[in-house]
Amino acid sequence: MTEEQKQAYTRRITQANKTQLVTILYEMTSDYMKDAAAAAAKGDGPETDRQIQLAQGCVDQLIHGLDMRIEISNNLLQLYLYAKQELIKAVTDHDPKHFDNAGIVINGLHETYLKLEQMDSSEPVMENTQSVVAGMTYGQNGLNEALANPDANRGFKA
Repeated sequence: MTEEQKQAYTRRITQANKTQLVTILYEMTSDYMKDAAAAAAKGDGPETDRQIQLAQGCVDQLIHGLDMRIEISNNLLQLYLYAKQELIKAVTDHDPKHFDNAGIVINGLHETYLKLEQMDSSEPVMENTQSVVAGMTYGQNGLNEALANPDANRGFKA
């Protein structure tokens, strides 16, 4: 994952509600799996293992976020455990089919959560964060992000 992708995820996380946080975790897992598959194709074993560990960390966060008092959580747990098992097999077997198997689960759930996002109008989980505003820059045809009121006190001082 590039630094730009990490920054984009960080900004999204600060503005996300609970449903969007789950969607972001699915996207991060998918990105790490793609990076692992690319590293495996290059024959870079240590980088493949590192990217798989990062993907497993995202799946762990999904598991820890489950509320087991809700009936569907057990079904989600089984899917997450399967995806994690496939990622472990990818490390031990060095077989790319395991990325595909885990990807089917993660991508299917991601599509579902994208639909749920549209129905969730709850407030962002994080409070007192900086606002990000996008606008056109002069002389370029790209978007430039800027912080709105970057000097505002957000509840802490250094």
